[in-house]
Amino acid sequence: MAAKGGHHVPHPPRFPVEVWQIIFDLATDVPHTLVPELYEKSDCIRDQHSALEAALTTKRSLVLVCKQWQHMTMCYLYRIALIRTGLNLLALDHTLQNYAAGNGSLVGTRSPGHWTQRLDITLDLSDESKCEELDRCVKRLADVIGSLPKLEIVSFAIPASAVIMPFRVLDSLRCSANSLRILDLSGGNFSPQVHQFEELLRDLPYLRVLRCWQLVWANGIIPSSILSSLTTLAVEHLVERVGHPGEGDLRGACVSLKEFIYHGMFYYLPRGFFIRYGAYLTSVRLYCTDSRWFREALDLLNEHCPNLDRFTFCLESLFSLDLPRVETWSFPRLSYLGVKLEVLDPYGFVFEFLPHLRNAVPTLRVFQLICPGVVKELLKGPFLVSTLKKLNDLPFRVEDDQGNLLSGGLGQAVPHFLHTDTYADRLLRSDSPSGHALRKHLGK
Repeated sequence: MAAKGGHHVPHPPRFPVEVWQIIFDLATDVPHTLVPELYEKSDCIRDQHSALEAALTTKRSLVLVCKQWQHMTMCYLYRIALIRTGLNLLALDHTLQNYAAGNGSLVGTRSPGHWTQRLDITLDLSDESKCEELDRCVKRLADVIGSLPKLEIVSFAIPASAVIMPFRVLDSLRCSANSLRILDLSGGNFSPQVHQFEELLRDLPYLRVLRCWQLVWANGIIPSSILSSLTTLAVEHLVERVGHPGEGDLRGACVSLKEFIYHGMFYYLPRGFFIRYGAYLTSVRLYCTDSRWFREALDLLNEHCPNLDRFTFCLESLFSLDLPRVETWSFPRLSYLGVKLEVLDPYGFVFEFLPHLRNAVPTLRVFQLICPGVVKELLKGPFLVSTLKKLNDLPFRVEDDQGNLLSGGLGQAVPHFLHTDTYADRLLRSDSPSGHALRKHLGK
């Protein structure tokens, strides 16, 4: 195709393109934001927006260096698209339209929409100063989604909106039906109508992760056409509607579901779901804070989840559990237990809880505190040395929210799988006041 005017596809740079690609990757990559890495971090999608915004700024700077760099970095610039304002939406829509008409900034290059793997939408539809009149905005949004045929991840987090997701937006997702792997509708209230949503899910044959505020299921049965590919389901409400059109039983169904993430209240815990699907689950995360119902939830998992290997729960504090009662509880045979606390317990209680797990969960290999603030409080000040000493006596790893090892490394005999570069090891080598205090305590 002949170039128009002064536009042309630039010649390759002197260095091999592969070298530049490595450089661009190192300069702009944000870990765990694309498939397949995001499968394990799907509950962190909205936490990644700030890092993605910073990376996007770097990408724009690279594109503006010269025509050669613009040509090489286009795939990086459009790999992840963020729509946070009406201006973002307008600019992306115009770019895609220009390339569709053959008037892109790089003539002879296919539409950058073919490079987009992830789309995050946090547009405030209630603010007309940032987004044009609602109908026009929705039409533009649908046009943009329909122009991104290779989307693998789509996330909607529409703030402060009571707008029902228009059908044309929902329908536009079908353009990526064969590539879509993660669909997150859990942020905000931009929710689809029930029947339209069910029809869409049936048309996404390779969807692996679904996060939504509410899922209505027919007579307690999720359609097998969804479960045949879905491995992770995250919801706040599961509504069992008797007589709702759908399938009647699970016999002969192919179920790939392995992980269930629940953001509702313990006393609304969907017992019917665990009764029907618990045998398939290997991972459960309960992000609830009401400890009064925790025992009932634990009993439910013990009874209906025989293959459970990973369990994560959220509570206001471990202190609210009452340790004497906890010691009578039966935990599933887990290899991983994650705990997210809203507030720090009175010092020492978390370490009284850990020795109980030695006997209650003999299969346990990892205990993780998924709360940076709590870890920071536990490891500072006068409690630092005694904290690390207590962790060393445990037969399982104790990690922070980033997976850094907190136990082991202070000279005691620990299992071989604990011998690694731990927080204590790094602290012993440091010149910080805490490092000096720790070496003095240990006589080093």
